[in-house]
Amino acid sequence: MTPSLSRWQIGTTVAILVLSIVSTLLGLFRPGHYGDHPEFLTALYVQDLTILLVGVPVLAIGLWFAARGSLRGYLVWLGALSYMTYMWASITFSVAWNEFFLGYVALFGLSLFALISGFAGIDEDRVYDEIHGRVSPVVYSGFLWTIALGLALLWLGDLVPPLITGTQPTIVDELGEQATVSHAIDLAVVVPALAISGYWLWQRRPWGYVAGGVVLLLGALLTPSITGMTAVLVIECEITVSVWVIVFTMLPLVIAAALAINYLLAFSGKNPPQPADEMRAPDEPDA
Repeated sequence: MTPSLSRWQIGTTVAILVLSIVSTLLGLFRPGHYGDHPEFLTALYVQDLTILLVGVPVLAIGLWFAARGSLRGYLVWLGALSYMTYMWASITFSVAWNEFFLGYVALFGLSLFALISGFAGIDEDRVYDEIHGRVSPVVYSGFLWTIALGLALLWLGDLVPPLITGTQPTIVDELGEQATVSHAIDLAVVVPALAISGYWLWQRRPWGYVAGGVVLLLGALLTPSITGMTAVLVIECEITVSVWVIVFTMLPLVIAAALAINYLLAFSGKNPPQPADEMRAPDEPDA
């Protein structure tokens, strides 16, 4: 059965779209809207621009097709909601106080609970039946695990040495306390999500095909934001970032985007023969 959106989900998504447009336009065009570190302002403008030009259109497209019963559209909608949840959580916890603070809180909350309701309403078996045999669990799970490990090592490399030496991380000295918000969100939420999704995919569980696709779509949507913000921080803010950190940050995002596109294209509506190595893992007995 193809999942359909409830009136609450449609209304909530429309509210997210409207508030996102209002927030980004305020950030881009309202003088003095951001009271953050002056060198960080351009990065915030890039963040607003990518939400407006990438996040909002993709969420609107996903909503349009999901509301009409498209399973592919439903997954695009979930991926866009995961992006909105990530971005508005980051903004809520990192941007200095301004008059739109409660708007950020509302956007974070609406995005989070719409995402949860979307996962609760999806037919994971339908997703499995649609794309098994068209995406490789080995390739996808291996990539997700690699990214989980790489992201964890990248951020822990920033945080653990200063903890051992009793000093502040370099990025905190350069940008302030809000600079570690992304570290916290990634280590607490994104890394576990990548690892668990990869494990479920490796076991050929239906939920692995759902969660794995959504986190790949999140990575694909984050690519423009992270690319733009990294360029601004390195070029304009003169933040200390090694070339290898940039390479190992951007390359996985590009691969994630390619795998996400392949994932969406796999929804053709007609199932191929099921090869032996794609056999679904049997349900585990209840304890």
